Amino acid sequence: MDSKDRKTIVTDGQNLVENAEELKKNGVTDVTVELNTINYSRYAKSHEGKELQPVIDGINAAVGQGMKIRLDVALEEGFNDDEVLDFLQLTLLHYYDVIFLPTMDYDKIKAKLPGLRPVEGDFGDIDMYKYAIAKGRIGFIK
Repeated sequence: MDSKDRKTIVTDGQNLVENAEELKKNGVTDVTVELNTINYSRYAKSHEGKELQPVIDGINAAVGQGMKIRLDVALEEGFNDDEVLDFLQLTLLHYYDVIFLPTMDYDKIKAKLPGLRPVEGDFGDIDMYKYAIAKGRIGFIK
């Protein structure tokens, strides 16, 4: 599918499970989920008591509808920077693009990810990388 034929929504993922089928029917091909932590208690503390599970269920529902998943992650030192490898693991298991936003020094993040290899291609304002064994990719907004 040509990039101009793609239709993307951006969401916090809270209502994605209920809406995934309808979104697909309306031509949505890509879902960007703003997700700064995959730690259940940390998520609740940083999202006014909301639960992480509906977000995970929504991502799975979108994948079930054949939509491509991008996770936009804002890391902060002392809050969620210890989850870098958790987000990496998602790319090893799933065809997700995990995109780190410029909220923390990229050199500090990359130091936790030795062996990343650049991905050839035009990704707009994103420098894209992956591990040879990974299904997904890791990106850094320029």
